[in-house]
Formats: sequence, C-alpha cells, structure tokens
Amino acid sequence: MSQNFRLNTGGLINRDKAIEFKFNGKKYIGYEGDTLASALLANGIHLIGRSFKYHRPRGFFGAGVDEPNAKMQVEINGCSEPNINATEIELVNGLSATSQNCWPSVNFDIGAINNFLNRFFPAGFYYKTFMWPKSFWYKVYEPFIRKAAGLGIASLEKDKERYEHKYEYCDLLVTGSGPAGLASAYAAAKNGAKVILAEDKPRYGGTLLTDDVTIDNLSGKDWSEKIVSELKEMPNVIVKNRSQVFGYYDHNMMVMFERTGDHLEKKPKYTPRQRLWYIRAKEVLLSTGSIERPIVFGNNDTPGVFLSAAAKEYMKVYGVLIGKKPIIFTNNDSGYETAIEFKKNGVDPVVLDTREDQNSELINEAKDLDIKIKFSYAVIVAHGYKKVKSATIGKLNKDKIDFENTEQIDCDSICVSGFWTPTVHLASQSGNKLKFNESIDAFVPDKSKQNEHSLGAANGTFTLQDTLKNSFNTGSEVSKNITKKDEKIQIPNTNERKYSAHDKFWCSPLPKGKNYKRFVDFQNDVAVSDIEVALREGYRSIEHVKRYTTLGMATDQGRTSNLNGLQLVANVEKKIVPQVGHTTFRPPFTPVTIGTIVGREIGKEYMPTRKTPMHHWHEKNNAVWVDAGAWKRPRYYKRGSENLFEASKREAKNVRDHVGVCDVTTLGKIGIKGPDAAEFLNRVYTNAWLKLPVGKARYGVMLREDGIVMDDGTTTRISENHYHMTTTTAQAANVLSHLEYYLQIVWPELNVNVVSTTEQWAGAAIAGPKSRDLLSKLFSKIDVSNEALPFMGYVEGDLFGVKARIFRISFSGELAYEINVESDFGLFMWEKIIEIGEEFNVQPYGTEALSTLRIEMGHVAGPELDGRTIPYDVSLEGLVSKKKDFIGKRSLAKEAFNQADRQKIVGLVPLDRKSSIPEGSHLVENKNAKLPNPKLGHVSSSCWSVENNNPFSLAILKDGKNMIGKKLFAVSPLKNTSIEVEVMSSHYVDHEGKRVRS
Repeated sequence: MSQNFRLNTGGLINRDKAIEFKFNGKKYIGYEGDTLASALLANGIHLIGRSFKYHRPRGFFGAGVDEPNAKMQVEINGCSEPNINATEIELVNGLSATSQNCWPSVNFDIGAINNFLNRFFPAGFYYKTFMWPKSFWYKVYEPFIRKAAGLGIASLEKDKERYEHKYEYCDLLVTGSGPAGLASAYAAAKNGAKVILAEDKPRYGGTLLTDDVTIDNLSGKDWSEKIVSELKEMPNVIVKNRSQVFGYYDHNMMVMFERTGDHLEKKPKYTPRQRLWYIRAKEVLLSTGSIERPIVFGNNDTPGVFLSAAAKEYMKVYGVLIGKKPIIFTNNDSGYETAIEFKKNGVDPVVLDTREDQNSELINEAKDLDIKIKFSYAVIVAHGYKKVKSATIGKLNKDKIDFENTEQIDCDSICVSGFWTPTVHLASQSGNKLKFNESIDAFVPDKSKQNEHSLGAANGTFTLQDTLKNSFNTGSEVSKNITKKDEKIQIPNTNERKYSAHDKFWCSPLPKGKNYKRFVDFQNDVAVSDIEVALREGYRSIEHVKRYTTLGMATDQGRTSNLNGLQLVANVEKKIVPQVGHTTFRPPFTPVTIGTIVGREIGKEYMPTRKTPMHHWHEKNNAVWVDAGAWKRPRYYKRGSENLFEASKREAKNVRDHVGVCDVTTLGKIGIKGPDAAEFLNRVYTNAWLKLPVGKARYGVMLREDGIVMDDGTTTRISENHYHMTTTTAQAANVLSHLEYYLQIVWPELNVNVVSTTEQWAGAAIAGPKSRDLLSKLFSKIDVSNEALPFMGYVEGDLFGVKARIFRISFSGELAYEINVESDFGLFMWEKIIEIGEEFNVQPYGTEALSTLRIEMGHVAGPELDGRTIPYDVSLEGLVSKKKDFIGKRSLAKEAFNQADRQKIVGLVPLDRKSSIPEGSHLVENKNAKLPNPKLGHVSSSCWSVENNNPFSLAILKDGKNMIGKKLFAVSPLKNTSIEVEVMSSHYVDHEGKRVRS
C-alpha cells in the first residue's frame, strides 16, 4: 500500500486527502489530484495491459492525450466502461480499473504466444489468410476473429448515468489554456468579446505548470492562475476545464465534451456525468500545443519507456518518479529539462544525446549538476520483458547509420525526446491545408478555410516570448474586428532558457545480425519492419500504407507515431516528407463515450411521443400499443383474455363480414398549393397527374433518384391549385424533405408551396361491406352511392356540424372510406362512428388487423418498400409512365433493373395450410442443400388469412412471375424452421378489385 515512487514533497496534488482505488482486484492508495496513471506509477505499477496484436506487455508512455497504451476497463459508481485512458481519468474513491486484452491475467497472458509467432503475423497478414479451406470461414475463422476483435468489454446493462447537451454562441472560442490560449483569451476578453476558454485537463496553464519560466517576475504557474482568475471574473468569458474540443465542423461549429461528474465521488442528483457542447464561434483560436515525438529503437514498447516530457510532468504535477535509474534519450534540449528535474529530486540520470558535443544554457546547467552526458549516443534496444531492466546503447558513427561500439547499462526507465510535433488535428479538421516546416520537421497549419488561427506550439512556435507576443496580438486584432474596441495590452516580460537546434534523428539503426522489433505505432503493434513490408509490396500512398499496416489508425490517431511513420516512408522511398504527404485527421480528436454523444435522447426521450386525438378513447377500450415512428398506435383491442393473434383475427374478420373503424391520423398528410402544383406532382410521381379532375384521388408512387421506390400513397385534388397528399406514417418527414429539396434546389422556378398538415387532420378509416351504410348515417345530407362517390372519389360534408373531408380509398380489399376532420374534433368524429355504427356491428381495429387486410389484398407497405425494390418488383410497373419524365426514370433503364429473371412480389401459402411462415425467411429450392444455400428470395410479410382461414405471406422472389405454382421451402435460421410452400398470386382476396369498387 506504500507509494515507493512518490516524492516526499512537490506536485500539485492534495496530500491531505488519500484516495483508495483498485487495480486488477488489488487495493492501492493515491491522492486527490492524481490521475489513475500517476497513482499507479506512485505505487510502482508499470505493467498495465497487453498490446492488441502480439499481446506484448504494455506500460505507460505519456501523461495525457498522448498516451497510446494505457486503455483500461474502469468501473465507477457501478458503471463499467472500456478503453478509458488512465492518464486522463482523475482518481476518485471506489474507482476500480482492470487491464484489457489479456487472459487469464496481465502478468500471465496466454495470448502472448502471438509474440513468439510474430513472423506469421506481419502487416496485412489478414489480407492473405482465412481464405482456405472455404468451409472454415463460418465455423472457425469468423468466430475467432469476432472474439479477438476489440479491446475491453462493453456493458450490456443500461447506462444509469445522466448526459446532457448544451448549445452556445461566442465571438471567440479558445482551445487550450497554455500560454498561447491564456494570452489570446485575455486580450480578446479585454476588448469586450464574448470568449469561451476550453482546457481539457483539470488544471489550467499547460506547459507553464512544468516549465521553469517566469512571466513578469511570476512563475509560469502563478501567472496562469492570475490570468485565469481575472478571466473568471469577467461576465463576457466562460472558462471551462476538463473540457476537450474534439471536432471542428463547417461554419465554425465546434463540438466539445465536458467531464462534469467523472471526478466527483458523489455528484449531485441532476449533475450529468458529461456534457456535450455545440459551440458556434465567429472566430476560433487553436492553442492546442504540441506533443513530444518519440525516437524509435529496439523493444521501445517495453514498460518503463516514457516520453521525456511525460516523466517531467509526473514529477512536477503529481510528485511521482517514473524510475530511479533513468536514461534520457534525446535529439534536442528538451530532454535535459527532464534530466535536471530528476537530479533535483535526488535521482542520477544518464543522458544519451544523438548530437555531437553541444553547448546551450540547459546543457551547461546539466553539466554543472554533474549529470552524465554521452554525445553521439543512442539506445539500440531495451532489455526486460515486463519492465525495463537495462539497455544496450551505442556510439553512433558519423553518418548515424551504424554504431562504432556498444555497451549494456543498467536502468529502470528510458525517457525519449525526439523534438515536438504541433497538434494540428483541429486545424486539419477545419479544412486547413497543412504545410511542412523544415525547421521543426513537422507539419503546421497553412491556409485557413474557416475563421481560425493557430497559435503558439500548435503553429510551430516553441519560445515563450514569441508565443505570448503573437497570441496577445492575435487575440486583440481578431476581437477588435468583432467588437470595434481596441484595448491596448502590454506584452509581459519573460525569462526562459535558450535552446540549441535539434538533430534529425528519429530511428536507431539495427546492428548487423539483429532483428529487434522497433515499434512506430504502439497501440496497433506496427513496427518499422511492417512499414518496410508495405512499401516492398508496392504501396506508395501514405493513406494506403496506413490502411495496410494500420499505422495511426488506433484511438490515438497516430499522435506519437504519425510523423515517425512518414519519415520512415520518406527514407525508404528516398523522398522528403512533404512529398510523402500526411494522413487525414478526423474527429473525434480523443475518444468520446457514446452516452455523451446521445445525451438525453434515450428511451422515451429519444423523440417526442405523438398521440392522436382519439388516444384516450383507445386507452379506455383496452388498446395494446405499438410504436409507429414517433406515434402511438393501437396494435389491437384486447377483449377478455385474448392474445394478439386472437384479437387481430377477430378484428380483421369483422371488417370482412361487417364494418370496422381504424385510427389513421398518423398517416403523413401534406398540403400542396400553387399554380404549378400539378406539374410538380407530375415530376415527383411515376404516373400522370396533369389531368386529375377536382374531387378525385389517385394512387401514386415516388422514386428516389436511383430508381428505388421511396414511398407510395394517394393524392387528392381538392381544388384547381390545391392538392392533399398522404404518405406512410414512417416516411412522412422524409417525403416532405424530399419535396422541399426539389422545390428549393432543383426546380425553384415552380410556383408551389408544401406544408405538413399531419397534425391538423384527424383521420378514421371505415372499411367493410357495411361501410357505405354507416357512412350514409353519418352524412345523411350527402349522396354516397357508388355513382355519386365512386372509387377514388372525394367530397366534403357536414358531420353533425363539423366540416369533414371524405375520401373513397381502400387498402383493405373491401369497400372503404377515410374521413378527415380538424384534429380538435377527432374524438367527436370517432365517438359518433362508434355510436352510429353499433347497429352495423362496427368494431375498432388496430395495426395488426390492418396489416392482415392489406397482405390478403396484396397491397405493398414498408416491408416490401424496404429501400431495395423498384416498381416492377412490387407489381407497380403499371404506374410507371413511358411518356413523361419523373424522378428516378433514368435509373430504371439500368441493366440490373431489366433482367428477365428480376425479383417479383408473389404470394405464399404453406402446403399444410396451418404452419405460419416467419417473416424474413429465405426461399430456397432445396432445404438440405450445402451452405451457403442459394437464396431465391425472402418473405416480407405474413398473416393469418381470415378470408381463407390459413396462413398467407407476401414474398419477393427471383423470377417471381414465372414461379407461380412452384413448390419451395421457406427456411428461417432464426426460428429454426423449414416450411414447404406453394407460390401463388400476391392477391389473395378480391384480385379483380370488385369489392373496393362495389
């Protein structure tokens, strides 16, 4: 339980508050202000996981977002989440962390056998294996790959945490609170601009917390605290820590997640765990800093190998030593800062500098402290399996491609510094075209596409004085253009060390006869040899090399591997890095939990629950509900102990024999008005609409541009320039968007307006042989005879003082009508229908009976119009005009859409006339054929036919028109059934349409 690697003093932690936590089931102690990583290191824990492919031991490498290895399964307050970065999660009481990708334990992992078989798993091995024998794929290869894929365990339980979304606008969004961020935010705030300052860590200040600098005679830490304190007092400034801006989108839309509750042991009831911010900013100032670049050498993935700056941060911020016999391996002066910090804390480091003898303030200070320095030296290989124990080092020859001599020295850690890489991810996401800066050997932002500026280290500026000057000036200038104020700010004086030039050395050469693994991408186990293999196999584009090797494709997006990978490709190809180019940076910059992205829109909050005006009547009459998009619809009305099958069968039978009423309010309704309305409909639908008379309805089909059926429904001509369109419930919003798109973008010359009227009208369908009798009682003043109101006719009437629209439309195969009244009178209409219809034995029917009726009739709906069918497939080719143009017409000429054996809708009945056919079943000729059994089609809809008292299904079948009378098998692997069926016409009831026209 003792923290053997915790310094006695120093750090920014609260040593008065000890925190107990668990790692792999064992209890440890840390302090308030620790991260999980710093607390484990204080306890001497370095082995924390296994690598993805080879299951090699992995330890900590960085101290923040630069960490590629320390992904853990973390449980807090009963909530378990995989792939949490241990360097970013703050320590809280009760936290429990577990290593990932290892079994049975991280100390003894069976998967480590992959490391000994690594020659069989080079880059791209998965492209060349798992191909034979073919039969192994389903039973051996696929199950194995699925089991091996991924890291950690996603919880199957409901996430009990609360997440929120917030929308904010500002003049300037400043990302990062290092010297550049603080200076630019302060200058802009002084000009009166509305500023948001976002810092991803708990503490503000960035490198000012770890660098030995002064600003106006204050330490970097004290100066940052002073500026932050002033900013928090300003009413025009929002200051946020624990807030990571992870996405930069069009029109300066930034997305940020704030960890509002992760650091709280007991958070208030309505405090969310995390909050997602959508921020629209007039200007964005990117002060995201830079990430230290590692140097590649043999076994550089061994636990105990760290970034030099991370080791310094652990000492200065957390009071933790990462080792007591460290090697500092560097090609620049930054490594000496870490060496000096070790020395100040009583540890004697050894510095290996790839440069020849150097002189600078830092190096001279290190020499004055008697720190051992070896110039022109490099680490060749680290020794030790679960922890660094020693290292073989060597003196580099003049051209640095070999070693003059080698030696082995004891050490317990290796800190590497290969200079600095600006964090350009957000700039790149914004559309900024990056350029290569040869003076720092890294990419920096170049031409902005949006209103953004990169400052400080994020722009390749690594001196404090230049950073402050440029940042104060940029903040003032940008805000002045917005607020028209010009508050002059004096640039503070700084005291910082001067640095000498870095060495262009990124990878230690291998001595002759040695083949140590030299890793470039730690998380995905990508080694130098893998990149060389990719180039030997002909991959030249860096994007192709990335995908072949998975270089930079891990959750860290190549933060520590990208540039080294580019340099290696450039060296092999004998090019310069700008010629190689760089890969694409995409959001999110750091992983974001799905709960944060979803926010409050879960369960019943996913979308507003929409109810029809008759909802309470349905509730009182034992309606069993079904979700139809956002709507609640009665699925059936339960009587006594009836189940779904019994109730829906009774309701459908009553429609066939008497009359039923169904709530159809949820159907999409769109009002279309304008002198060009007929022309517009003529272009949208596949059939003709120019000559539709007033007072008549027509069935129409609309296609997507690719020829696939989008939706179907009826449209009625109310008056000369006024049409009433109906859509399916699910597609109502999509159809409206579809119409708006074409009116606004494609045909703006058409004088037409469209508006959703779905909620303005309540609808009831009355169907059955007695529906006309019922209608005549409801509208006694209207002639509703077949001659006066024929099929697809429309009239307006008076329903006991309420204006009503009456459509003679049927989707049930029976004589039927739809009545619409204004929604406020929906319940009145419904109750009148029930009251007056009692003498005709009227019964309400739900969606299940509705589905039965339409399936028997052969009318297509969502299961048939599933985004894969064209009009021919669902027997709607008769509605496709050959004379006019319409959306999707050209696509219907595609060769695949005109094959002689094209799929077609058919009907199916089981030969035994009693076995229900599961929806989704595959249709095959031989149920016992070898897998994969050739699929001829699938069952789209099934019901129990109340007309014929046996099961009936609709199916989409290859060459369906020539398969009538054939015998097939409907096989359902999910239901484990195989039913012999006969193919027949899709019209099982009233195939001549006599009833609907009676």
